[in-house]
Amino acid sequence: MNKRSPKAVTEYERAIGVRIREARIAAGITQTELGELIGVSYQQVQKYEAGHNRLSGARIERMVTALNRPVSYFIPNATDVRLSIDPGRAFLAMKDGQALATLWPHVPAKARRAVIDLIEELTAGDFNG
Repeated sequence: MNKRSPKAVTEYERAIGVRIREARIAAGITQTELGELIGVSYQQVQKYEAGHNRLSGARIERMVTALNRPVSYFIPNATDVRLSIDPGRAFLAMKDGQALATLWPHVPAKARRAVIDLIEELTAGDFNG
């Protein structure tokens, strides 16, 4: 009788790992950066991407936020509980977002309005920089 260990990695985990790698590369972040965003080492990210380790529900949620993808991107046929991405949370999951959030309290109040005006102008689509 050939019993499979309940902890044995399946093709399903490997497929999820491939999706993680694709999303990470598309996001333009390294394994180290992704690890920092989800609270693991780059070695653990490597194991997830290779399908050698399973992800917990909490880790999948962090992955969804860090890589700005719906749950169904990683887990086919899953019902996506994130119907819309909270823009603030998605922003803070990005390295630049974290840096800006850390520095923002040190920006003088008058300069904050100028920064917001600049960002609004840049995102209006009229910038050809």
